[in-house]
Amino acid sequence: MSAAVPPPSCRVLTTLLDEIGRSTDIEPGNGTTPVERALRDLLDALAAHEAALAGLDRLEEAVVAAHGYPRVPLPGDPARPGLAYAADPTTIERHLGHGSLGRRLKAELRRRQAVVREAAAAAGLPAARAREAVTARALGAAGTALLIAPCQTVQDLRLKLTVVIAAGEAGPDDATAFPWWCLRVLAVDISPASSWLEPRA
Repeated sequence: MSAAVPPPSCRVLTTLLDEIGRSTDIEPGNGTTPVERALRDLLDALAAHEAALAGLDRLEEAVVAAHGYPRVPLPGDPARPGLAYAADPTTIERHLGHGSLGRRLKAELRRRQAVVREAAAAAGLPAARAREAVTARALGAAGTALLIAPCQTVQDLRLKLTVVIAAGEAGPDDATAFPWWCLRVLAVDISPASSWLEPRA
């Protein structure tokens, strides 16, 4: 079984498709290749995943704005000035031991976590997380389907390479790092307009 392809960057994918003259609006029809049809499915899956992520982010931000993060402030310690909050019982125990103050902070942390859990459930966060997970799996499957679709044209090969680049570049700086700049050069090399691809007499 093929492994799922990492989610492609929408920014990188759109930019690269523009560079090779391929619109993101691919109409179904008899003239499209299996790779082009798989690309249309991938773009649909990417849009669905981005919408699910945006919805999840909005809900999480609303819960945090209303209730804050489920954590408790720790008493100051000159030996550990950077540790101001605890979001788990282990951190409280490590910082304060098992004394009464530690027990009180752990109880307060449990209370705050329960409040946030209830607020998250009321806001629909579990369902939003489930939707995001489903769309993430569908996106990975769509990427895999594109890469295993049979190439019929040079453009198909270039589309596959474009998706690989978009799935690997985590940020703009990666475009100039190995191997992504090399793959970008290869994408130009296999352009249908490249002279070396013309049949020799």
